[in-house]
Parts: sequence; C-alpha cells; structure tokens
Amino acid sequence: MNGENYFSAAYGTLAIISANILFFILLNNFSWAAEAFLLYPDISIMINRPWTLLTVFFSHELSIHLLLNMFLVIVFGIRLERITNVKTVLFTYFICGFFGSLSILLTAPLVGWNPSVPTVGASAAAFGLVAAFTFLQTDAKVLQSKAKYWLIALFAANAMITLFSPSVSIGGPAHAVGIAAGLAYGYLYKNQFVN
Repeated sequence: MNGENYFSAAYGTLAIISANILFFILLNNFSWAAEAFLLYPDISIMINRPWTLLTVFFSHELSIHLLLNMFLVIVFGIRLERITNVKTVLFTYFICGFFGSLSILLTAPLVGWNPSVPTVGASAAAFGLVAAFTFLQTDAKVLQSKAKYWLIALFAANAMITLFSPSVSIGGPAHAVGIAAGLAYGYLYKNQFVN
C-alpha cells in the first residue's frame, strides 16, 4: 500500500498529528508556550489554567518523544479510524489523554513530584489509541506482529520504566490509565463497529 492510500480519509489521525507538530514547534521556539500549554501537577495552578489538562497531551519537548508517540498514532490511529470513524479516533485520543492528565494530578504528590515542574507528553492518549484498536482487533497484524503483542510490549516497557527510572515515575501511571481507558472504550465500541 502506498503512502497516499494509507493516509487517505484519515482526517482525525492527521489532525492529531498536525496539532502535536504545531505544539512542538511552539514549545521549542517560544518561551511563553511551556507555561501556557504544559500541565503543572498542582491543583491550585491547574485551576487557573484548566485548558492544560487538554493541551498537555499535544505537547512534547524532545523530538524523540514526539516521534515515538506519533509513530503509535500513525500506526494505530489510522487503523482505528478505518474500522470506526473520525469522531471515535478524536474522542478516544481526548478521553485517554484527559484521564491521563487527571491521574498526574493524583499521583504527583504521591511520588514527590515538584509541582513547579510541568509535565509534558501525549503518551497516555497515544497508548489509548493502541489499546482501543487492540480491543477491537486483537489478532490484527500490525507491522509483522499481532496488535495484542504491541499492547503487551507497551504495558511491559511502561511498567519497567516506572519501576527503574523514578525520574519519569509520574508518567507511568498516566500511561497505564491511558491504556485502561483505551481498553474500556474499545469494549464500548465493540458492538457498534465490530460484527
């Protein structure tokens, strides 16, 4: 399948990728963007910037982080959009990212995260797309491996990073919440989209 056909009619997935690239450019070129878009895991700060619960899951500071998450969005978001629709992909991305953001507010104090240090990343939302697609098409072949093995690998890698790299410990629970939300929405979509 050529690139043109692969990306055709994947409007939701392409919108997600475009937004992430735009935010990446803003964060890396304008000093005000971090304060405006990143989530500070302090409820008193978040109340004054409630939109950061959403903008954080379009944000990346490192290009490798952006590339890894957008790889998952391209590979699984397009497949999910093909078997469902554009609204489902956008809703899944938003709801998984949103629950990931809420989990950061809950877990930050537990892991001793400095509330004046913002969090960044779209992993909870991207992992949610992987999980939703996997629930709907567990044995689908995705780049020479079944979807369920991709999800297992993501979960295992996330667990290992969380346990062995405390500096990213705040992200681990958010990623797991994104996976759980994606599986839950996959379950809800099952009767609607899969015969």
